[in-house]
Amino acid sequence: MVQEARSYLPGLTAKPFWSPSDSLFAQELASSYLVIREEFDKVTAISNSKNLAKGNNVWATAADSKSAASYGPDWKTLVLNDRTTYDSTNSLLFPKTVSILKNLTGTPVVEAFFASMEPNSSINLHSDSCNFILTSHLGLDIPGNGNECRLSVGDTTQNWKDGEVMLFDTSIMHSAVNETPKTRYILMLRVWHPELTSSEIKALQFTFDALDVPGILSESAGERFIAEEQLRVLRSGEGAVPTPPPTTIPTPSKKSKKSATVIKRGFG
Repeated sequence: MVQEARSYLPGLTAKPFWSPSDSLFAQELASSYLVIREEFDKVTAISNSKNLAKGNNVWATAADSKSAASYGPDWKTLVLNDRTTYDSTNSLLFPKTVSILKNLTGTPVVEAFFASMEPNSSINLHSDSCNFILTSHLGLDIPGNGNECRLSVGDTTQNWKDGEVMLFDTSIMHSAVNETPKTRYILMLRVWHPELTSSEIKALQFTFDALDVPGILSESAGERFIAEEQLRVLRSGEGAVPTPPPTTIPTPSKKSKKSATVIKRGFG
């Protein structure tokens, strides 16, 4: 077993697969399979495919070159949640699924997306390079009757199955194959490692917040207020994030009484 993590917190247990029966959220996710599957089938059906043109990064391939090399062009995702913030358009397309995710017990969702894997394709051996987050897969539409669709993490291999949840550590080198003539679909979640303390989760969450909305680091109380509201809306998936109104300030020239309009973040 080889673990490779550029983003690393010491002291966390590293093992290929974790038991879903030990995680309440995994049990709740599995019990919600029929609801999620029905909504997924409805939205992604050919007759409703025009809906997917409205979303964000719809069935997108991996964005960076390293991930693209590992996952290949046959692995695509439909984003619901990225770094704990919900995509407002896709949340409206999958309201039942998003509601289930927001109400899972025990651990907040760090990322959530549907993932497809094309027929007769594979994902190369790789690491996701982060040891403080685990990955969960809910099998949605798994073709084949045996081990044609399988995931290997370290020295352990498991098969995807409809309605069943896998929980595993993607900082450990892993790979996957779909040896069937049909596309494989899953709902993929990233969740906090169960051994993280509440203080560690808050610190990591603040890091994500600062990356998404840098204004949260401002020394201005007004800018921080706007940033906090932006984060609230992002996490809820309610729609467009609020932006500060234009602020009119006088031009420096004493000869002119005109004013210039600039966009200024916050109220300070």
